[in-house]
Amino acid sequence: MTVNVVLVSGEQAELIDAAVAVGDRYTKRLGLLTPTAYQQAADEGGLLVALEGERVIGYAFFGLPKRSRCVRLAHLCVAEEHRGKRAARQLVQAMREAQSHRLAIKVRCRRDYELSGMWTSLGFVPRGEGLGRGLKRKTQDSWWLDLGKLRAKLCWW
Repeated sequence: MTVNVVLVSGEQAELIDAAVAVGDRYTKRLGLLTPTAYQQAADEGGLLVALEGERVIGYAFFGLPKRSRCVRLAHLCVAEEHRGKRAARQLVQAMREAQSHRLAIKVRCRRDYELSGMWTSLGFVPRGEGLGRGLKRKTQDSWWLDLGKLRAKLCWW
């Protein structure tokens, strides 16, 4: 079955709830976001869902800071049983297209999750490292996906 990506509006409660349900399955890696945070992201144009038929199988939750020309990707999540269907790639591509006026997409990911191969395969390049905010202060790698605009440091953390 084909995977389609949809930008969620604040009025699409059923899609927001389904994205929350997918994210709640992976809170140990993603952290817990409240349903209100998903609602706010949808209201601000920062929530995409990957659909297989009518079922939400993944989502991208991102911020569009007013004082930065970069997209800040907070969650890229695909349900484990649906991985390998290129849903993550389609979510990133949809972000690229919708935010093509911005400079880049940036994301931080804990190094011990061993996802550098995934980020590289999606076109991201490493852009440094830092310590996370959690109690254990785990090392996080910073990743950058250039959207073809001016190469500037205007967006970096």
